[in-house]
Amino acid sequence: LQCGWFGCPVVPGSRPSPMELPPGAGLPPLCALGAVSVCAVPLAVALARSKPLEQGRVLGISVVTGCCAAIFWIWALLNCQQHFDLGVVTFAIALVASAVGMSASAGDGSASRARLFRCLGPVACLLVAVNFLLGLIIIAKPWTLRLYFILSFGWWLLAGALSLEFAVPLAKRLAGGGLGSGLL
Repeated sequence: LQCGWFGCPVVPGSRPSPMELPPGAGLPPLCALGAVSVCAVPLAVALARSKPLEQGRVLGISVVTGCCAAIFWIWALLNCQQHFDLGVVTFAIALVASAVGMSASAGDGSASRARLFRCLGPVACLLVAVNFLLGLIIIAKPWTLRLYFILSFGWWLLAGALSLEFAVPLAKRLAGGGLGSGLL
């Protein structure tokens, strides 16, 4: 027997059910989310410090979401050795959105990329949040995994809200303020 990603016993050549999760299964990813967030925020602050406020905010949220998406995309990819994990799709979209946000805030900024991030950043975060909501609906035990799903759902909803909140002023500024009051 081998040890699966969440500590589930895995018989080589078999595909265990994702429902066969041991107690405490959500603790490793929950700790990873906390650790990556704690490490990414100071990095984002350091990178954004020299930027104008609007660019710095978009760069900051893009760095934090990009770091989390990268770690959890790898985690989802490893999970796919045992069963399909929708995170390989949703975290990949979040990575692309993060790259667009970083690009929009680079140099003097890019109005077209800022407009793209204004839409893609929040949508990507919402897709990841929905993925965690699906996990919460599908998996009843253990409670630690459900706790991870709940906290991650909230984390990604907040990230999406901040992406929108930060992208709108940047897109307006880079377009010369001519976007009107609408979000799109």
